[in-house]
Amino acid sequence: MRGDWQDLKTTIYLLLVLVVSAITLFTACPKRQEKPSLQQSSAAALEQALKLKQEKRYPQAEEAFTFVIFNFPGSTEAADAQFHLADCYFLSRNYQQAQSEFEFYLSNYPHGRYEEEAAFKLALSTFLAAPGPHQDQTQSRRAQELFLEFLERYPESTFRSKVQEVLSQIDTRLAYNDLEAARLYFKAGEYKSALVYYQYIQQTWPNLTWQYVDRYRLGVCYLETGDTGKAKQVLSELVTDSAPLSVLRPAQRLLNRITSH
Repeated sequence: MRGDWQDLKTTIYLLLVLVVSAITLFTACPKRQEKPSLQQSSAAALEQALKLKQEKRYPQAEEAFTFVIFNFPGSTEAADAQFHLADCYFLSRNYQQAQSEFEFYLSNYPHGRYEEEAAFKLALSTFLAAPGPHQDQTQSRRAQELFLEFLERYPESTFRSKVQEVLSQIDTRLAYNDLEAARLYFKAGEYKSALVYYQYIQQTWPNLTWQYVDRYRLGVCYLETGDTGKAKQVLSELVTDSAPLSVLRPAQRLLNRITSH
């Protein structure tokens, strides 16, 4: 009986040792990043959020910036947090959410220290969230408006060259979107409507490089709408411009037909 009691005491002692060791080991381990606390100052909470952003831990940073915005309203830190919240969405390529947050920043903090950068990134987010050139380009046109407003408001901005670069991309996208419309009308035999689009493209984007097939189709549109003079001019330029045979042969046939009458 004495031996059993001794064994039990030994077992209890060993269990206590294990429990104490586990507690000691746990408390010695480095703590995880704590969430912001209401006991923190607004500056400390913002600093913690900025550190998360710098580490590219965007979901955690978004949560931390949101904490600053809601718990320290009216403070400079809340204004800065709103910009950085939008920027986190931008950097993580969530452009639609970035748009919304940049708009909120510009509306609610019109003289904030990040106003210029926010205006630029709002326009850029709008462009980057827009669908490709074969789809509706309402959002691309909105981005174009925002960029032009930006240049008017910040003519000496360091973002100016980037803005001009993106405006050129938008122009190209809009031009090719209208080209797609012209091609669809042409294939449907709606030559008058196709011609309207082709002429609009010529006037709006005079430096756009046209494919040979579109130049041929422009000539056909002129011919089918009764303007043989312009049709002859377009087709004549085409046959002397090293066009591929797939375009050159039908262009030459049409030109022969025009000149024979």
